[in-house]
Amino acid sequence: MQTCAAATLAYSGGGEWNYSEDIIINENSGSSLTNYQVPIILNSSNFDFSLAQSAGEDIRFTAGDTQLKYWIEEWDANKEEATIWVKVPSIPAASSTTITMYYGNPEASDLSNGVTTFEFFDSFSGTSVFSNWESFTTGGGEQKVGSGVCKLIVPKFHPEDVSSIKSKDEFPINSMFVVRRSKTTTGTDSRGPVISQGFVDPQKETKNQILAVSELQNETKISWTLINDKADVRYYPSDLTDINVVEGDWYTIGVAWYMEDKLGKIAMYKDGVRDSKMDLASTEENNYVPVGDMMVYISANSYSDVSDNTGYVSIDYAYVRNFVPDEPTVTMKGSMQENNEAATVETPARINITPASGIMTAISIFNTTDYDENAIIELKNSGLNTIMVLTNEDNIWNLERFVKTAHDNDMQVYAMIFNDPNSATNEDNSIFVKNVLQEIIDYNSKSLSAFDGVDIALDPCTGDLDNACALNLLLLEDVRQIAGNELAIAVDIPASYTLSDISGVSETADLIILQTYELGETNPETKSDIIDSVASRMGEIRASGGKALIGISVNKDFQTDANVQSLLSEIEDYYADDSAFMGTSIAVYEDYEAYASVAAAPVEDNNSGSSGIPGFTGLSAIAGLAGVIAISLIQKRRSKEK
Repeated sequence: MQTCAAATLAYSGGGEWNYSEDIIINENSGSSLTNYQVPIILNSSNFDFSLAQSAGEDIRFTAGDTQLKYWIEEWDANKEEATIWVKVPSIPAASSTTITMYYGNPEASDLSNGVTTFEFFDSFSGTSVFSNWESFTTGGGEQKVGSGVCKLIVPKFHPEDVSSIKSKDEFPINSMFVVRRSKTTTGTDSRGPVISQGFVDPQKETKNQILAVSELQNETKISWTLINDKADVRYYPSDLTDINVVEGDWYTIGVAWYMEDKLGKIAMYKDGVRDSKMDLASTEENNYVPVGDMMVYISANSYSDVSDNTGYVSIDYAYVRNFVPDEPTVTMKGSMQENNEAATVETPARINITPASGIMTAISIFNTTDYDENAIIELKNSGLNTIMVLTNEDNIWNLERFVKTAHDNDMQVYAMIFNDPNSATNEDNSIFVKNVLQEIIDYNSKSLSAFDGVDIALDPCTGDLDNACALNLLLLEDVRQIAGNELAIAVDIPASYTLSDISGVSETADLIILQTYELGETNPETKSDIIDSVASRMGEIRASGGKALIGISVNKDFQTDANVQSLLSEIEDYYADDSAFMGTSIAVYEDYEAYASVAAAPVEDNNSGSSGIPGFTGLSAIAGLAGVIAISLIQKRRSKEK
């Protein structure tokens, strides 16, 4: 038995880990995998459950110096069975990677977190489904959430009872949608409700569909509903297999949707085991499976024959994970290391930013489903003091609990506003932005957790410079008039913004945020490169009496990256005596890239004969969001007015 010193892991809750084991993960699909969720199956043959806490609270995983996100799906110490999903940063094609599992720390607290492990996760711990889902009922359908369970109910004797939820997020092909569910019949018809689960079109759910449909008592008839609007085909292969689960029992169904040989394919899993009877592949002649981005969907329905098949489907949890058909395989090396007196185990340490008084440090959040209370606490403990969150007319009230949690942890929250990328004219964009701002002001007047400010992302003025930049300034004046002097206004300045217009922005905004990165470019990563990239723009801001925040890009593991901590400290030290410098902000580049790369190109206004660059364009507005901002309630402009 090998020995090594006891490991002290990040975010531990105290104590030391007495045991560790290496786990080899082999890639089988021939493609390099990034942030892939891998199941670690523990049982009496490969793990001694008596050496860990009773519910696995002390389980941790690392890959090199990176501590990994994970979620415990099942842990039964009595049966000696456990399933743990680990988000592995990188698995090279046709090769392997090694991760290390730590356990044996009686002082460790539970860090199992589905939200940070999966692409989408909901355990229905709240009282409604509206944070993550779009809800629909008709014909008497109902929905209830409580005690960690969501119920989709069809309670009436009616031919059109429907109760469904559809995710607000969209997902690409090579995804699997997993739901832990059970079925209950309440009517005299023993068939109970019909359950549909899978993927649907984001705009109109009947346009494109991939749904596994279960019917009859104990769900013994399982079929596919497949609609591909682009190929103008519909396919309903029926009675392919059965679930055969006694009512009231819990089980999981996973609908896998993937690309192979440039055509869409689908599969279904019950309790993690693939049912080959449900395998289906498109062909060039019969292209049944759509391949565009989709939302996940689950519903309970009544039959069309008006029978009393009332009842409901209960959902314990739902998640979306990455999927390839030849999934990675896991091998436990089988040599437990008892940590006692030998070499030190290198483990990641949390960054610890310690900003000077009045200096802001911020992080962008594009999707709050990835950040529960524990994640917000981690950000605060890392030294961040401000959160900028993506905001639109539809999600403002859904953010109230998130804002309150941040405030309870002494963090400020600012609403990022950007344009509707579907709008075709400057006027449309201005109306949209001002409408969102008005909704924020209305929310602030009624909510107990008001936003601390707003952030506007400017067009970089790379087309018709005079027209676009002038429109920016006019829109900012309108924003200031609507917001008044009680709401701080920050403005993102992309790296390509012209110097001559910065002073004009400074007259309206409380804070200018200078981005140092662009999509598809080699972005500065050292102190000297970043300082050089903003030197001239900082000079313009300084001359106009403005205030500035410098935004840098980081990777997803920034919280355990000593280079990030060093870079932020170096920038703050350099500008310590600069009256224009208000702090730094960080954006996770992968998140920035995901938003910016899907944005539509600016729409030309053929009627006006101009370039048609609106005050906010699709690409620049979304890119502007990634320069996430820390805004202080600066009174410069308001003091001038007084």
